Amino acid sequence: MSSIRSSFRRNPRDAQIAALSIPALGTLALDPLVSIVDTAWVGRLGTESLAALAVASAVFAAVFSIFNFVHSAITPLVAGEVGRNEIDRAGSISKGALLVAGAVGLGVGVVAIAASPSIVDAFGAEPAVAAEATTYLRIRFLALPAMLVAMVGHGVFRGHSDTRTPLYVVIGLTVVNLVLDPVLIFGFDLGVAGAAWATVVAQVFAAGAFLVLMFGPKRRRLGITRGWQRLESLGIGRILAAGWPMMIRSAALLAALTAVTVAATRVGTVPVAAHQLALQVWLFLSFVLDSYAIAAQAMVGTDLGRGDPVAARDVSNRLLALGLMTGVALSGMLLVTAPLVPVVFGADADVSAALRSIYGFVIVLQPLTALVYVWDGIGVGASAFRFLAVSMVAALAATLICLALFGDTLVGVWLAVTVLTVSRLAAFLWWYGVGPLGRGRDPSRVSQEAGG
Repeated sequence: MSSIRSSFRRNPRDAQIAALSIPALGTLALDPLVSIVDTAWVGRLGTESLAALAVASAVFAAVFSIFNFVHSAITPLVAGEVGRNEIDRAGSISKGALLVAGAVGLGVGVVAIAASPSIVDAFGAEPAVAAEATTYLRIRFLALPAMLVAMVGHGVFRGHSDTRTPLYVVIGLTVVNLVLDPVLIFGFDLGVAGAAWATVVAQVFAAGAFLVLMFGPKRRRLGITRGWQRLESLGIGRILAAGWPMMIRSAALLAALTAVTVAATRVGTVPVAAHQLALQVWLFLSFVLDSYAIAAQAMVGTDLGRGDPVAARDVSNRLLALGLMTGVALSGMLLVTAPLVPVVFGADADVSAALRSIYGFVIVLQPLTALVYVWDGIGVGASAFRFLAVSMVAALAATLICLALFGDTLVGVWLAVTVLTVSRLAAFLWWYGVGPLGRGRDPSRVSQEAGG
C-alpha cells in the first residue's frame, strides 16, 4: 500500500515524464484530429455521408492496424539499444523498420484497394452508404505506405526519448489537412472523396518530413547511415520477431472496434452516425491519455536496456497514478461539455438523441481507459509482446460474446465497448502482479523467450 500511496506523490523523474509526455500529448491530440476534422466537415454533407465515413474509417483502421507492428516494436527496440549506448545499432534497426514498412505498405495497399467493395459489403450498410464508403476507402489506402513510414518515424524518435520532433511533424500534417478539407469537399465539390484526398496528401507530407529528418539533420544523433547496409545488419529479424505478436494484438484490438461499428451499422443509419460521434470523442481522449504510454515505452525500455528493472517498476507506478488522475479529470470535463458535442459535429435531432443515450459510457470509461493505455505502454516498454497479444485476443472474445447477446441496440453496442476495456484492465492487473516487473526480474529478450 505504501508504494501505491507514494505513486501519487511527486517523483524525481516527473520532469523526465513531463518532457516526454507533454509533447506526446500534443502529438496524440492532433493525430486523431484528422479524423475529427473529416467527421465535422462530412457531417455537414448529411447522415448518409457521416455513416459512410464511420464504416470506411473502421475498415481502414482495422486493416492498417494489423500491420502497424513496426510502430509498436520499434520504440522498445531502439530504446533498449540507446540504454546500452549502442546508437549505431539503434540506427540500423531504424533503417530496417523503414524497409519493412515500405514493403508491407505497398503490398497490402494494392490488395486492399482491390478488395474495398467486398470489405464494405461485409458491414451490411445501405447501398448509398456503401458506395460512399468504398470511394473514401480506396483513396485512403493509397497512403498506406506513407502512414507506415510515418509511424516508424514516430517510433524511432520516441525510442531516443524525443517526442518533440514527432509533434512538429504532426502539426504540419494537421495544418495541411485543415486547409485541404473544406477546399476539396466543398470548393471542388468532391464530397466524401475530398476528405479522403485531403488526408492522403497530409499523410504523404508527414512521411516525407520524417524521412528528411532521419536522413538529414537528425541522422548522426539517431545513428542512421546513408549508405547501403547488409540486410542482416538491419535487425529485420528482431523487428519481425517482436512484431508478429504485436500484429496479433493490434489486429484483435481493431477487430473489436470494427465489430462494434458493424453492430451499430446493422442497428441503423442514425445509430451508426451517433456511434461514430461517440467513438471519435472516446478515441480522441484515449489517444490523449496515451501520452503517458509513450513515456512508459521510452522510459521502461531504456531502464531495462540499462539493466535496472527496479527503476522501471518505480516509473511505471508513477505513470499509472498520473494516468488515473488524468482520466478522472477528463470524465468531469466530458460531463460538463456533453451538450456541446452534437453542436460541434453538426448532428441533427435524431442523431443527437441517439448520442445522448450512450454518452454516459464515454464519460465513465475515461479513468479505466487511462489505466489500460498506460499499462499497454508499460507492457510494450517491457517487451511483453506475447502477453499483450494473448490478453487482447481474450478481450476480443469477451467483446464478441457481449455483442452476440446485446448488440442489437446502440446501448448494447456500448456495453460491449465497456466489456472490451474492463477485460483488458483485468489482464493488466494480473500481469503487473505476477509478471516480470512484479517479480522484480529483468524482462529482457531471454526472459520473454521463457514465457515473460
